[in-house]
Amino acid sequence: MELYLVSLITVMEVLWAKFLIMIPLTCRLTSEISSLTSESVAYPTIGVILLGGISDRTRRNPLHTSAGFAYTGLDYDIDVHTRIYAARGQPTGSINGEPVKFSQSNRSPFHVLNKYEPLIFRKFGITDDEITLSFSSTNRKILSGSSDAGAAAIGAGIQSLSGGTISHKDLESDLRAISESAARSLYGGLSVTWVNGGEISTERILGPEAFNDYVIVGCRFNVPRNPSDRIHENVVHSPDYNRRIESTREKGSALVKLAEDRDIEGIFELAHHDTDEYHALIESVGVHVITERMRALMVWVNEMRKENWLTYIVTGGSNVFVAVRKKDLAHILPMISGKCDEIDLLRVSGEAHTV
Repeated sequence: MELYLVSLITVMEVLWAKFLIMIPLTCRLTSEISSLTSESVAYPTIGVILLGGISDRTRRNPLHTSAGFAYTGLDYDIDVHTRIYAARGQPTGSINGEPVKFSQSNRSPFHVLNKYEPLIFRKFGITDDEITLSFSSTNRKILSGSSDAGAAAIGAGIQSLSGGTISHKDLESDLRAISESAARSLYGGLSVTWVNGGEISTERILGPEAFNDYVIVGCRFNVPRNPSDRIHENVVHSPDYNRRIESTREKGSALVKLAEDRDIEGIFELAHHDTDEYHALIESVGVHVITERMRALMVWVNEMRKENWLTYIVTGGSNVFVAVRKKDLAHILPMISGKCDEIDLLRVSGEAHTV
């Protein structure tokens, strides 16, 4: 009996010792998971040289030069907040609290997170195969360009978790698969995405502070928008599409010169005329974005331009963006009110970043 008790005590001591060894390991793993998290913010975008035509639905490479800027509200209340975190099991995702179905499609954030997961896990010393990266995003008050901001927020989080070893250029093509103009949000300010043969690159040519004397009046129209792929797939069939490719290249060079001269009104003028060219082109192949009420506002802006400085931009969504001098806002805003369903006052914003 005594021998049995001694053996039992010995076994219990061994098990207790193993348990004590496992405690720091478990705590260390838990700590690693809890420390592997990032919070990032990115801003939606508005086109200046509008994009129409992509290589395919997988890579989504643009077929011509384009440009645009990131924007937010005057109180910085329009953006995408994204959290990336590590957890056990299959990755999960949510947007505005709604679950996102797991997918390894190139257009899915899961695909990009999975690509950079090994690099990030090596940095944090995580070797447990059951741990994966997940995300949750919240969109705030966005008029259009939410997919650009969502992709850029994922990118900013990945950059942070990698310890800054991944550049904008490294990420750009991966984020473009999620949203073809995501680089505008990643870089912030005003940027140009150049297409030269098979080479695609983005550069920021002006920071947001250059636009401080201007306000963009975002005029919402509560009607369904055309899917962007409907534009991309149809516009390339226009007999004038090759001319559009050349035109956008020339406009990109003109935009750089305007940015060097800090000619902000010249930039908005270029965007105004590109809107007209772009919509004439897509309408020629049967894609109509501009509704009757949107058109009426655009006609009104053109009439007002005879005595006042203001311009418009219409991208692929159901909004008309009217740029005005900040000092003229109090005079012009009451006249715009009632010509659309809702109004948001906007400013050009900076790059995607962590918080």
